[in-house]
Amino acid sequence: MEFDIVIVGGGMVGSALALLLAEKTPLSIAVLEASNAVETWAATHYHHRVSAINLASVSLFQTLKLWDKIKEKRVSPFDRIEVWDASKYGAIAFDSADIAEPQLGYIIENKLIQSALHECIARHAQIQFFSSIELVRIENTEKHLSLFTQDNCVFKTKLAVAADGGKSWLREVAGIDIVKEDYEQVAIVTHVKTEKPHDKTARQVFLPTGPLAFLPLTDSQQSSVVWSLPRVEAQRVLSLKADTFKAALTSAFSAKLGEVVDVAERFAFSLYRQYAKQYVKPRIALVGDAAHIVHPLAGLGVNMGFADVTSLVDVIANAVSKQRSFSSYATLRRYERWRKADNLPLFTGIDAIKRLFASDKPSLQQLRSVGFNLVNEVHALKAIFTQHAVQRP
Repeated sequence: MEFDIVIVGGGMVGSALALLLAEKTPLSIAVLEASNAVETWAATHYHHRVSAINLASVSLFQTLKLWDKIKEKRVSPFDRIEVWDASKYGAIAFDSADIAEPQLGYIIENKLIQSALHECIARHAQIQFFSSIELVRIENTEKHLSLFTQDNCVFKTKLAVAADGGKSWLREVAGIDIVKEDYEQVAIVTHVKTEKPHDKTARQVFLPTGPLAFLPLTDSQQSSVVWSLPRVEAQRVLSLKADTFKAALTSAFSAKLGEVVDVAERFAFSLYRQYAKQYVKPRIALVGDAAHIVHPLAGLGVNMGFADVTSLVDVIANAVSKQRSFSSYATLRRYERWRKADNLPLFTGIDAIKRLFASDKPSLQQLRSVGFNLVNEVHALKAIFTQHAVQRP
């Protein structure tokens, strides 16, 4: 089988890439997914993995004609962000009024986004979606790149895009090195019901053990929780009985929303930062977690992946319109330079914030408090920070 572009990985980023390519170019596209099922979403319960979707990503969904479909099911807008330092008195708040927007972003279940993307792909003539695909090797020649499956199928393409996550198979077989640093932390994620309503406000406290975030869900007393802890402490907290866990979470959050009165199943994943030394090679490009993984404290992960999508499609569509090779190294380097220029400051800044708030040095604690309060009091500074936080298109 032969396609102009083959996308390895049918998650949120890979699926969005396929749809935007079909929207902006006449190219034929294949999506190869390792799992055996198309994602579905159920309204009966909240799925434990959610994303804080910024305004730039909303704009992408609107372009793909997906936003109305997602909104009519279940999205949780937030118009305020509150962040504070538990060890001192520094605090900052961002409000949608600071940038004259009705919302700063939306908390949306990953399964809901994924199911909407897959439903749209299923109806699109330019895209073929293949599930249960196990790739074993590639051959990259001057004319095309071939991907071979375990059952001897061959996918020939002009360009292969790795959208297969942090442990990307395609990135590895392409020989693209990564830099990885383990934070020695685990994020515990769950949904909770609180005594007080969240008032459409996303809240995050920097504790000595790591950040703790309460993200507002559609129900005014339901929040998605992301609690980052050192690995050993995380294992202890995960093992707590429900009532003890609720009390510990209420205490860690200083009862900002009153008591945690109910808690869903708890899940955990390790935290690390990682980036690929190259985003491209001839006939190969990386997007999303295959290219970069950041700490979840800023809620930027999947939004950075969606920004990769819009940039790569812009570069490819430009080459196609000018009848140039969209898979040449020279063309793909434009994408790499663009995204590295955008991602490096974010990558460095998020890591610096994580380290700054992990320190118990009195001088750094004082610096945190002064910095928070300065930004909070100076309107122009706050507006700049708010713009960066929501990534308005």
